Amino acid sequence: MPIKKRNLLCLKRKENLDIGHIILYEPYKNILSNFYELSTDPQAIDFDPVSRIFDGLESVSDEFKYYYEALLGITSYYQHSQGGKGKYIEKRFSSLAESCSINIKISEFPLWLENPSLHRKKGIFTLNGLTAEEKRIIRTYPWNYHGREDETTDIGNLLPNHKTIVLLELKNRVDSGGTAARREIWTKKFKAILDLFRINALFEKDAQTYSLIDVLKEHGYEKVEIYIGILFNVDGIPATPEGDQRYGFFSSNKEGFQDLLNYITKEKIPLVNEDEEDLNLTININGIDIAFGALYGNQIPAKLFRKQYSISDLLFLRYDDIWLSQLTSIWERAFLLQYGTNFIKIFENIRLRDSEIRNLYSEFIEQEGDEKILVDLVNLLMAKYSSEFRTDLCPPQRDREEYLADIIQFLGAVES
Repeated sequence: MPIKKRNLLCLKRKENLDIGHIILYEPYKNILSNFYELSTDPQAIDFDPVSRIFDGLESVSDEFKYYYEALLGITSYYQHSQGGKGKYIEKRFSSLAESCSINIKISEFPLWLENPSLHRKKGIFTLNGLTAEEKRIIRTYPWNYHGREDETTDIGNLLPNHKTIVLLELKNRVDSGGTAARREIWTKKFKAILDLFRINALFEKDAQTYSLIDVLKEHGYEKVEIYIGILFNVDGIPATPEGDQRYGFFSSNKEGFQDLLNYITKEKIPLVNEDEEDLNLTININGIDIAFGALYGNQIPAKLFRKQYSISDLLFLRYDDIWLSQLTSIWERAFLLQYGTNFIKIFENIRLRDSEIRNLYSEFIEQEGDEKILVDLVNLLMAKYSSEFRTDLCPPQRDREEYLADIIQFLGAVES
């Protein structure tokens, strides 16, 4: 059976990656390293007696016992690992434009407007990823914030050519959080942000006070667009109003929109326009237009970047690191628990005593997983050490050479 070269991000040189890939590289690397530990240390996971009884580990037949225990251990670790998943989408969007940032706090608006690249970097890499000088700039920033409350949106982009700022609160699917969470964005978050635009002395700099409107005007902006954005339908395709209606959550958008509109009317805030069918409205406060609305699927990048992108193409970086390492680790841990060894431990033992194998493996990593070197390495291992890679240490219905190639690529991704 031919050897399959996998597309592994963690085999690539980190220094050559763009930000869009780096946001995956670090969490992927951490997950793969933990999978390696689970594959080589039988004590890495310990099931307490109650868990062993509840999960059936004491009653499963010997035929499946070790595989089942390995399956529980590996998948339990992965499902409980954050691994960068929570903020991946926001960071991915932010990686597409220098002026696009995540975790936009109203209190940090002056910092974002005057230092968009720094604010973006802080959002993607946190304070730990900043230089000492960049941390100093944030610590000593001259703008004081006097708001009693603060509000944060998931992501925002500056569009100076359009004199517009876009703020976006994201939901992954039409059913994310249910109707209550969706409605709350309109009735609480959007309303609270609107109120912050109405405060006259929200900021202070050099003994002079500024409203949020003043800050926007001083930096050349005339409009702010604030949206709830829903990325996908339940079936995984880009979200649509029709898909939202089909699963019963569209009504919460309409109810939230109507609540916000009623509040604007009650407060006598000048209304420029409103469209209940498309769920958008625009008000004007002291010369600044502020729009609120709902976006679905591919409408999100169209508003956020003023470019026509497919969210599927933007968000899906197709790499094999997670699925390959997880499936491989399940089998390797099962063999480790049952036999006390596996292909990983055998390969590592061979590397210790065979410089030819060691050097070829090193070349494989240096060449970022070169397919020809991988084939040569597997062939050399099978020619010299075939008997050590026992068939009972290979998953059923898997070819030994193909499985060994996957082991080598997994290890290379961990160790590169």
